[in-house]
Amino acid sequence: MKNIFFLILLLISSTVAFSQKSGDKNFVDAKYKCTYSFNFINDTIKMTHGQKDRFILLIGDDLTYGYGYLRYQMDSLVNTPGGLRKFMMDASDNWKKNRIPPPAWITTDLMRAKVFKDHKEKRITVLDNISTSNFMYEEELTSQNWIIRDDTMTIAGYVCQKAQCSWRGREYEAWFTLEIPISEGPWKFYGLPGLIVKLYDTKHQYEFELIGFESTNEKIDIQPLYTKKTTGLFHSQLTNLTKIDRMAFLQAEYGEKGKIISKMDDEKAGIINDAPVVKHYDYIELDYK
Repeated sequence: MKNIFFLILLLISSTVAFSQKSGDKNFVDAKYKCTYSFNFINDTIKMTHGQKDRFILLIGDDLTYGYGYLRYQMDSLVNTPGGLRKFMMDASDNWKKNRIPPPAWITTDLMRAKVFKDHKEKRITVLDNISTSNFMYEEELTSQNWIIRDDTMTIAGYVCQKAQCSWRGREYEAWFTLEIPISEGPWKFYGLPGLIVKLYDTKHQYEFELIGFESTNEKIDIQPLYTKKTTGLFHSQLTNLTKIDRMAFLQAEYGEKGKIISKMDDEKAGIINDAPVVKHYDYIELDYK
């Protein structure tokens, strides 16, 4: 791809805008921090895995916040004085000397979304982006229709019990533990009698496994979101964050509309692709098809 570093710069600029805060900071106390290993298939033809990531889940009284760790690293980097310039110089040097491509967490769709689960207001708010455009969508917070099985297994030192569900186009198996009686889990999953320790779809294209659970005094920063007390809904305070319907977002990102948006973004940036990028994997939610 020509002008690859200009494209990287655009993506980084999107990350900067996505993570900038405006107005007074609002925080929610987190009580627990869960760290999950996260892996997914990035090529369903060759059946190869993408770069491994971690999914972090901060749990408060009524609000949880989940995000990909590599995306968090990206946000931290670009908000460090001189961090963006240093990264661009290092990436450019590596490319010239060794032809090393940019990190996968910049050029792929690896866990970019930031997921807020508001149990009090029964609402999920998701921040995500398509190319250099940032979006927010909301949906009702509802538990998956779990079927709890008798199977047990020890995972990460916890005695776990099996549960299954069919959700948004995929069949899932989850292992939860009553030793941590918190009805939570990675991504948008929750609703079991204990914390979800392991979760995967039956094709093993998306997999989460708990590798750490601890008490924490971290704060959940709900900027650029804020709670409007009259309705309890989340609203954006970023001028460049567009509110969109969940289905419309997924269709734009993974459907035919995505090709049009990507092409328009490339043309605006003056980028000419040698060949169209073909995704040999699909989103964790398949109900947009």
